[in-house]
Amino acid sequence: PNECGLDFESFEIEQPAASCDELILNGDAGETIAGGSIEHWRHEAGGVQVAEDGADGSMYSLLSINTDPGGKYYALSQYLDTRCMIEGSKYSFRALVKLTNQDDTLFQCNVGAWSSDPASCPAAILVSMHGLTDWDAEWPRAGAMTESDKEWNVMEGTFTVSAFDSEAGTVALRISGAPAGVNFQIDQVSITPVEETEAPTTPPTPAPIPSNLPPLHQLSADYTQESVSFEGDAVIFSSSTGQDATILTSIAFPDNVEIMVEYLGRDIFGSRYQAGLALFFAAENEALEAVTTDDNGFASFESISVASIRDRMYPIINHVWFHMKNQGVDGSIVHSSGESDYQMMTGGKFKLSRSNGYVSAYHYYNGGWAQIDHSQELPDLYKTAPVKVGMRIKREWKSEYFLKVLPTVITDTA
Repeated sequence: PNECGLDFESFEIEQPAASCDELILNGDAGETIAGGSIEHWRHEAGGVQVAEDGADGSMYSLLSINTDPGGKYYALSQYLDTRCMIEGSKYSFRALVKLTNQDDTLFQCNVGAWSSDPASCPAAILVSMHGLTDWDAEWPRAGAMTESDKEWNVMEGTFTVSAFDSEAGTVALRISGAPAGVNFQIDQVSITPVEETEAPTTPPTPAPIPSNLPPLHQLSADYTQESVSFEGDAVIFSSSTGQDATILTSIAFPDNVEIMVEYLGRDIFGSRYQAGLALFFAAENEALEAVTTDDNGFASFESISVASIRDRMYPIINHVWFHMKNQGVDGSIVHSSGESDYQMMTGGKFKLSRSNGYVSAYHYYNGGWAQIDHSQELPDLYKTAPVKVGMRIKREWKSEYFLKVLPTVITDTA
């Protein structure tokens, strides 16, 4: 498996028992060992060493010296036990981080800033890889700093193991992103399972929901404030610095629900594929942070969404492509697609609908709604359960985009 070679089966490998209660080994830099320890940790440039300065009065932490030349690619990482990477499992990540300049003064990063900001904060990602030579990888976000005004600051987050992660040959936690010239220390690093609470025997009756809801706007939704703005009922997604953009309703809607958008404006930047818009339904407990990823994490976003549909456009071709993903009844992620001979520009419309336990997508073409591929059945868990409604950008690795759309959300609980 994973291109290990024909002779791999000739080896006798002794495997330790799997323990998934804590995925990180030596998260405290060998606190109980004289002089500390870097065991189980590796570095990507900059080296890794024990610092005699730990969080909360402890003795040791792990240090990456970020100089000569230094950069955001300097990282500390640790391989995780892939036997714990079971699709659908949720884990909580937490660490304490200290940032210092070369003169040992504290450095304060810009919490919430994107990596293009020179003073952006370090972050934690998973690096899941398939294969050794002809390899493929995904890099979903595991955690981000929530503060930076203290000596030791919290970095935390949650992640759900995707199908890609569960089948990977290696999965590693990687902490990186400190600006050049800024050393970073980590301590109390931990990845633990998130305990799922059982649903009550008799679920609460949802409050009555009007049949025609107002559009998504700043008063009824959560959104990425740096890249989402509003003009009346219109939502504007824009960035010139590679920021990702998402808007998500703060409440969830049961039974039948539909989101439709009409493009009011779309700017073209350069050649090749343009940043596109995805409409999606998410489980009622999903937060904005979980459904906001960069392009490398888009597959992870699709794997946790109930259903999504996005458009894709190449500026010099009179054509539009659509890609829909949804949770399948067999536990897989179902992919549907469609295309047509026009560009999704001002006046273009498409929509995503859940009706009677099925999801469907449509685009407006030649004066009427045309279905994209076929309707897909959802698992029982998502047939009528309340879902949040959202929109987000897939940047296609572009740093600039501008899309202005008018969304309409409609439910029918009859």
